Amino acid sequence: MTKIIIKKRGQMLDEKYITSQKEKIVNDIERLKKEISGNSKYQEIGSDNEDSVLEYENFEEKNALNKTEKIDLRELEEALKQIEDGKYGVCKRCGEMIEKGRLDAYPAAVFCATHAQKK
Repeated sequence: MTKIIIKKRGQMLDEKYITSQKEKIVNDIERLKKEISGNSKYQEIGSDNEDSVLEYENFEEKNALNKTEKIDLRELEEALKQIEDGKYGVCKRCGEMIEKGRLDAYPAAVFCATHAQKK
């Protein structure tokens, strides 16, 4: 039998579930760090003006992706901290459990479905 980590209003997240979520989060963090590192390199593809325009557009697209990835990375790192603090899966607004389906879809979720809509 696995140990219950968090229990609120009859819902619970057990140690096995928390461990699997932690593995997902750690893997996602590693993947994002690699992507961010790869996207931050400026790649020259040619020497004429048309090539320069393409280089700039590629660079701008990578910068936009980096911003989104950095936000995702911060949220995943916060989720990892919540696991370590024993607070993972608890809605920051109402203090109730976040639905497992929601956590499965996005392990860094910090609001239950009801409060995510009001955000």
